[in-house]
Amino acid sequence: MSDNPFDLIGADDTFSDSDWFHLCRQTQMPYVVVRSGETSADVLWDYVTLPPCCDARLHRDFAALERDARAIFDRFALPESHLRVKPTLICFDRLPFDRAKRAAAELYGLIANYLPVDDPGQLAESVEHPEYASPTRLAHDPGYAPQPRRLWLEH
Repeated sequence: MSDNPFDLIGADDTFSDSDWFHLCRQTQMPYVVVRSGETSADVLWDYVTLPPCCDARLHRDFAALERDARAIFDRFALPESHLRVKPTLICFDRLPFDRAKRAAAELYGLIANYLPVDDPGQLAESVEHPEYASPTRLAHDPGYAPQPRRLWLEH
């Protein structure tokens, strides 16, 4: 298993058969994968591994979740990339592979903020690279430069 807070899978692999899926489900960590194809990669987060107590917060804070996911997507996307956002699923489709890995790490950090923890530092200590558990840079950050993208938003 890698040090990354996401799993790398091939385009033909199934999501739920990986060791990463089972680890995330057992530890109730965010389940983020980078699915690589021939010319691009997709990033996927699915709520299925999170505890039920996260459902209400994800739905209640959906506007902020969507805004922050869009900010991550905008930093790494190309004109042909697509964003899909629901309270229980976020997909960044058609990203360059290296950008997809960075976007996946940031997406993991974003979703980790919705997990119930007694000590805010607990998540950072649970991941070898603490920056993965930190909040994402938001639109007001100097590194944020939005570009026109197509958005598919589901409620």
